[in-house]
Amino acid sequence: MNTPLSVTDLNLLIKGKLEGDIAFRGLTVKGEVSNYKVYPSGHAYFSLKDENSLLSCVMWASNRVRLLFTPQNGDEVIAKGRITVYPSRGSYQLSVDALEPFGQGMELLRLQQLKEKLAKEGLFDESRKRPLPSFPRRIGVIAGKGSAGMKDVIHNIAIRYRLATLCLFPSLVQGKQAPADLLRALELAKQAKLDVLIIARGGGASEDLGAFNDEALVWEVAKFPCPVISAVGHEIDVTLIDYVADKRVSTPTAAGLTATPDQEEIQAYVDDARDRLYQALTGLLDRLQEKRKSLAERPFFRDPSSIYQRRIEDVAHLYKRILAAAEVNLLSKSKRISELSAALEALSPHKVLKRGYSYLTDTSGKVIKSIKNVKLGENIVATTEDGIIHSTVIGTEANE
Repeated sequence: MNTPLSVTDLNLLIKGKLEGDIAFRGLTVKGEVSNYKVYPSGHAYFSLKDENSLLSCVMWASNRVRLLFTPQNGDEVIAKGRITVYPSRGSYQLSVDALEPFGQGMELLRLQQLKEKLAKEGLFDESRKRPLPSFPRRIGVIAGKGSAGMKDVIHNIAIRYRLATLCLFPSLVQGKQAPADLLRALELAKQAKLDVLIIARGGGASEDLGAFNDEALVWEVAKFPCPVISAVGHEIDVTLIDYVADKRVSTPTAAGLTATPDQEEIQAYVDDARDRLYQALTGLLDRLQEKRKSLAERPFFRDPSSIYQRRIEDVAHLYKRILAAAEVNLLSKSKRISELSAALEALSPHKVLKRGYSYLTDTSGKVIKSIKNVKLGENIVATTEDGIIHSTVIGTEANE
């Protein structure tokens, strides 16, 4: 009889066999996530299940921090790892090294990562979105050739706004070649000098809209020279083109309505503008008539010569002021002359002569002020009040 094994020995034996077997390393398992839970330690415990079985899983914190997404219960995933045994409970589990979404889930993950990248680069900022022109003259349309989306845009613009010129740029909108063909159509549209561009695609499965999530296409739309309207898919379908476009609408029909004004609204606007213009001109004419009447009542317009009457009165008044000023000035000057005459008269030598005095000059008329100015035998002249006396100097005598 063989020696019996302890439970621990048996579990360790199983652990060694399973973990040592290369067949249980480097496993890739597809399943649906169930009971996913992250513990304070950072380790994640969950199960993978299919329609028939359940597999316990653990993902250590060192591996979990490298996850590019947060697993949710019900997600279908691909797990890569190895089988390990937990001897204390006699259970085995898949130790997961890497985890990624399966199929469409992986595409959604890539799309989310691209969306976050472009958002960080500022492509989706509201501040860079441009307003649509009120009355576009040239409208570009990128859509599938002969597609319902193209026809819807053309039909609605033709009904609402026939003044616009439509420039059509048919393109593939689905499949592997679609991104490159859409870029080609965008390049043609750049050269058309458009006022607004519509990128349209009718409804369809979400996986068919992948071309409108192409990074190069998103950048070209962001750099497009005029406002862009995105009308891709339906209301529930959102592509990266929708985020970068200046305006997003749910359908091609809505794009035609958004890009153009309604003819009836334009007519109503024109009628209202005409009425306002008529009222403004009528009001202006009335004001001018009132002003004309007011001017006609002024004295000048009743009697144009009246304007000169005031000037005549001003001239007469100035004449009187000039005469008065001249008279005052004349009196002042006359008085000054009288004062100077009196002063001059008082200093006149004739006044002195009248009192019996006389003055001597030599024969040249030079006044003799001193005996030193004459010589013996020199002829001199003495001037009196009533005449002159000719004399000869026979002698001089100085004052003591």
